[in-house]
Amino acid sequence: MPESPRDEIIFSPASPTPKEALDRKRELLASVQPSELPSVLGLEPSAAAGIVMGSLPRIAKHRAAIGAQFGEDGLAIIDDLLVVAHAAVQADVELTASDSASDMAEPFAELAQDHKLLLTDCDSLANRKLLDPARVDLGRPLQGYRTVITSTLVLVALLRESWATVRGKTPLTVEDIDRAERRATGLLHRLNAREQGSTRLPAADIRARALGLLVKTYGEARRMLSYVRWWEGDADTIAPSLWSGRRRSTGSRGTDTPPAGEDTQPATPIVPIPTPGPIGDGPFTE
Repeated sequence: MPESPRDEIIFSPASPTPKEALDRKRELLASVQPSELPSVLGLEPSAAAGIVMGSLPRIAKHRAAIGAQFGEDGLAIIDDLLVVAHAAVQADVELTASDSASDMAEPFAELAQDHKLLLTDCDSLANRKLLDPARVDLGRPLQGYRTVITSTLVLVALLRESWATVRGKTPLTVEDIDRAERRATGLLHRLNAREQGSTRLPAADIRARALGLLVKTYGEARRMLSYVRWWEGDADTIAPSLWSGRRRSTGSRGTDTPPAGEDTQPATPIVPIPTPGPIGDGPFTE
């Protein structure tokens, strides 16, 4: 017999393995339009899935309250969290395996070294207030070919834009920046050519869609939890934002500011059953 909600959710024999979870979701992921999924800017699947799975035992304690307010539709979202989290992990694993087994492993390794060189110097310049740390962060992600390519080109663009300010204050040269840009664009062209004509969604596309589905499903769970825990005000403690812990901009006043789309409306809105609460304003009231 399980000893806690964590045992029930995570260690149940009925819980799918990451591979089984992704296989369950492949048809859905292939059919969904990218525009229907929220932004995943700055998120890594393993880290996002870790936050979700770590929140599941706390969310489980409020499953009955969510069911009372949102019915079977709400419970289905809660019950799907582990599946979509495992699917995102597996999609990330498959992308890494696909990349490492491809004929682009060698040029990718060279580009990774270029990216490391650029990022190290950009961090140093940001620490000296010569570059915006938030913009450097946009060039930090490093999971998969396309992500490293994009991150490298982001850093290249930032350095070119700021070159008049940072010239002479970094060991980097214009030649270093040009080389990184050539390798990134060359690898991007090869990657696009490899994926042309494929009858199956590229691993990078599946990974992006799986992560988007995780963000959307978890966002809906957080919205429902916010409703049932409105008066206690502890929803963010129970299920923290996927962007928690990331560096915040100076204008955010210490609040979590994820990219637009983390908490999106469901395709079919779930209408809660009204219940009385303390006198005053409450959620979903005018």
